[in-house]
Amino acid sequence: MKLLLDIVITFIKIQLLSFGGGHASIPVVHTEIVEIKHWMTMKEFSDLLAMDEITPGPLAINCATFVGKKLAGVLGSIAATVGCIIPSCVIALIFMKMYKQYLQNKIFVNELRGLRCMVIALLAVTTITLATGSIYIDNSLKLGNTLIFALSFILLYKFKPNPLYVILLGGVLGILINIVKF
Repeated sequence: MKLLLDIVITFIKIQLLSFGGGHASIPVVHTEIVEIKHWMTMKEFSDLLAMDEITPGPLAINCATFVGKKLAGVLGSIAATVGCIIPSCVIALIFMKMYKQYLQNKIFVNELRGLRCMVIALLAVTTITLATGSIYIDNSLKLGNTLIFALSFILLYKFKPNPLYVILLGGVLGILINIVKF
């Protein structure tokens, strides 16, 4: 029971400290789950995010559900998901009421601009953290993973295909590279 309560409180804390949506919350989740709680290794966390990307639904809720399941089975999944949802629902209700009232307030508008810049920084940190954990494994550069990253980046940036196709391509290339040991 203590673990379930810890899971709920941890995901409430994560959600209260996360701004900007799922991907922007990854550094907060990483810090809490990998570095502070030691509930996962960096490799497990990177694998979790890869699985999260191919699973339908919001990233934060899927992540919470996966972590909860790993720690305490189905009850852990429920505890983590509840902890993840409560703050978002309460904050969203409060924010929507404030948004309509303060839309003409210059301080409020400037605060929103500042928050957008902060979200961009969070996404940059997330990108660097994930790239490092995916390209460098066991303190060595993995050429195959680097090539998958570069190809995926070029495809997404230049040609803008449906991301699902790039995710599937990355999975297939990951399997092939593992077979060839590239």
